[in-house]
Amino acid sequence: MKILFKTIRFVLDVLPKKYHLKLSLVAFLLLVNSLLEILGLGAIIPVFSVLLEDNVVEKYGWASWMYNNFGLTDERQLIVTLAIGLLVVIIIKNILSLWILKINSTFSLGLYKDFTLRLHKLYYKTGFSFFKTTNSNLVVRNLRTATNQFANLQVLGSLNLLNEIIVLIFIVVSIALYNLQILAILCLTVIPPFFFFYRWVSLRSVKLGEISNRITPIVGKNMFQSIFGYVDVVITGSEKVFRKRIKKNLDELVEVDIKTNIYNLAPTRIIETSLMLAIAVIVSFGIYYLPSKTELLKLLGLFAVAGYRIMPSINRMMIAINGLNRSRWVFEILSPLEEEGFEEKKIKEIDLAFEKQLKLENISFSYEGNDDPIFKDYSLTIKKGEVVGLIGPSGAGKTTLMNILLGFLKPITGSYFVDDTPLDEAHLKSFYKKVGYVQQQVYLIDGSIAENVAFGCKPKDIDQEKLKEVLDKASLWNMIESLPDGVNEMIGENGTKLSGGQRQRVGIARALYFDAEILFFDEATSSLDSQTEKEITEAINALSDGNLTLIIIAHRTSTLKHCDRIIEVNLAKNATQLQETS
Repeated sequence: MKILFKTIRFVLDVLPKKYHLKLSLVAFLLLVNSLLEILGLGAIIPVFSVLLEDNVVEKYGWASWMYNNFGLTDERQLIVTLAIGLLVVIIIKNILSLWILKINSTFSLGLYKDFTLRLHKLYYKTGFSFFKTTNSNLVVRNLRTATNQFANLQVLGSLNLLNEIIVLIFIVVSIALYNLQILAILCLTVIPPFFFFYRWVSLRSVKLGEISNRITPIVGKNMFQSIFGYVDVVITGSEKVFRKRIKKNLDELVEVDIKTNIYNLAPTRIIETSLMLAIAVIVSFGIYYLPSKTELLKLLGLFAVAGYRIMPSINRMMIAINGLNRSRWVFEILSPLEEEGFEEKKIKEIDLAFEKQLKLENISFSYEGNDDPIFKDYSLTIKKGEVVGLIGPSGAGKTTLMNILLGFLKPITGSYFVDDTPLDEAHLKSFYKKVGYVQQQVYLIDGSIAENVAFGCKPKDIDQEKLKEVLDKASLWNMIESLPDGVNEMIGENGTKLSGGQRQRVGIARALYFDAEILFFDEATSSLDSQTEKEITEAINALSDGNLTLIIIAHRTSTLKHCDRIIEVNLAKNATQLQETS
């Protein structure tokens, strides 16, 4: 049961304070549910007593009370009345149990939603470097599988396990008070196989969870690559290679699922066998040592009632324990949320003016784990309205410099000023309202042109006049007018229905739609043919009206011919050196 205590401690550590009261309510309802289970079990005993014994009215006060107060005339009516009463008790118990189950499930699955959002927020708080260095399939696995298993297998599993333990304790105490012989037989026949099975399964469940945790994102990665790389897969004839990889991964996952199902179903068979062994022992004992077959039948009846509830209880306990062991890997994923319950510090957002310049002052930067600096004591000033080009070989630091200017990467030393204000966390939101970013591969959602330009806006909130204006500036309007649905034309996943140049123009229109004052172009034309590159370059040049500040990365000088200044980025021994040309 060590895993249960570890899980409870982790849940209490990582659970936000606002959930503590709800958790107390859920714990109380667990106790109520346990009492209801015992009530339902106890309601069966009077029926057995009336069926198996004679003269129960004379023997038992409760039977005499019912006989007199309900106006009964013979024991047959008493049996029918008890049977109806038992049915009513079971119906009420089950209705209340389902209501409690709904509350518990709502609590646990509400945690799934809450923890997914908190983890998503934490990843965004971690920043640009996290998303650049972490495989997207791992991120998705953490956001979906880890949080789901935490809610269903850890929290809900712990609640169910505690519930079954409480029920089991009540049953054992009740049996001990009623008949120690039945308890002794149960302990001798049920506990040993349960203990050995638990010891055998627990370590294997942990291993299965680790395998599933490792393989799931790999399957996602191979499927993702084979789908989005369809053209290259077909042309290179690597379809079977990808399918073979996927099959290998799925074979491992299927093996894990098969063993998991066996481990979840096996307790029922083991406990059923143990109970049959117990019945054989009771029959053998009763034949020789009990005064009559009626006593034997009564003992068997009571044992059957106890076994009726104990068997599924132990089975659910084993399933819950297996789930706790199998999902133990989520501790590592969710443990960052333990810090102060991940209560986000409120940062007062401050408006940031951009009237004069962007300025890097004596900055140094190197990536984590790399002692060689990319920049060392470097300064750069870009005036408002200026068009600046960055050129140089691959790996020289052009994109790193742009990411520093975008605020995605923070210099290790030195400062970054917007006008005379240091760019810090309080100013970032205001800064990003002034920024537009066009990548080499513009990210497009599976939606309409309008939804991709007004990125993140609800369709009903899109300003149609502004949309037409920015599409015209990006030289897209003539093409859109020829489409059947115009701006509502669906462009396919990642813009598969658009050409490379059209995708870049959508990126430009997106930046303009949000009133960007600073436009960053990260090799926006490097993957285009010469004619399309020329058209996009002219479209970019048309934007340089003195109000927009443009910062452009390019491999070819022809793309930068309209720039006011070109910064050549070259690799040096200690750090990237930058030379400016006009």
